[in-house]
Amino acid sequence: MIRNLEGSHDTFIVLESNAEKVAQLMDVGVAVLVRDATLEESLRDAGVEHARGLAACLADDAANVYVVLTARALNPNIHIVARAVEEQAESKLIRAGANRVVAPTIIGGHRMAMALTKPAVGDFLDSITANQLELGFEQIEVETSSSFVGKKLSETNIRSQLNIVIVSIRHNDGRIVFNPSGDAVVHAGDMLIAIGNAEALTQLTALAKGQVVTAQVVKA
Repeated sequence: MIRNLEGSHDTFIVLESNAEKVAQLMDVGVAVLVRDATLEESLRDAGVEHARGLAACLADDAANVYVVLTARALNPNIHIVARAVEEQAESKLIRAGANRVVAPTIIGGHRMAMALTKPAVGDFLDSITANQLELGFEQIEVETSSSFVGKKLSETNIRSQLNIVIVSIRHNDGRIVFNPSGDAVVHAGDMLIAIGNAEALTQLTALAKGQVVTAQVVKA
């Protein structure tokens, strides 16, 4: 997960009490606080009150529940993703305040079944995860100042010039359109789920914010 966060260029800090893991993280330049993440003062020291997101990924479900409860109390607006060691812990973490719960054992089981029954699909997903195809997913909110507002997807340069695929559009009212056609109209506040290379996604993000982009990725 840390490798993926580094690739996102977001600012983050890790709370870790294990000396060996702390040394490993510091060796590769990761910002670390040597603290017990279950303590309120540790979360405060890490700046959780002003953070945009938190990942509770301790090896114990009870500890993760406590971290989630504490973080939610300190910052009602924070987006929390929690790890569930046991499947039955998912509901407890949601009740504690987690926005999303990830159960590695369940995900691992699904991936193994896919590798067995649909190996080509599994290979494709593995390629994206390992960044072998130099592709990534991004969620991009369309702001009112964007030139995309009021246009059909086919009228934008998203596919023709940026070579980006819009996988889905989530509208303000919660409706989700999967694999939208070229006739789908983009509205302010829409969340675009896109797949493409990093440079193109950066340009798409800027355009969705209403910024002027001069360089464009031309479709090969």
